[in-house]
Amino acid sequence: MRALIEIAPGVLLCCCLAVAGDAVAAWAGLPVPGAALGLLAYLGWLLSGRGIGWSRRGAALLLRWIGALIVPALVGLQAFAGVLGGAVPAVVAVLVTTTLVTALATALIYRFVGGGR
Repeated sequence: MRALIEIAPGVLLCCCLAVAGDAVAAWAGLPVPGAALGLLAYLGWLLSGRGIGWSRRGAALLLRWIGALIVPALVGLQAFAGVLGGAVPAVVAVLVTTTLVTALATALIYRFVGGGR
């Protein structure tokens, strides 16, 4: 029970930031996933130094299970295979580019916060 109490606030914060990001994206008409906006808000909060270390365990749990969280979305894309069929080269280019950018950003942030010493 204690582990749940330690993890729940971080998971709740991440979920709230994702929902808030969805609301902002819809309100502003941005073609950006709300979860990405929530992630940027989380990063900004971490970089501000205001201390949300209490969210670390919940965020780590979500990160550990991200593969399981993404699979249902990818399976859902199969329903739109006919629509996306003509856009395969563009989709592959976007996936490769965003994966490389994410890996680079992760490495830079890791080094910035003092990892890898």
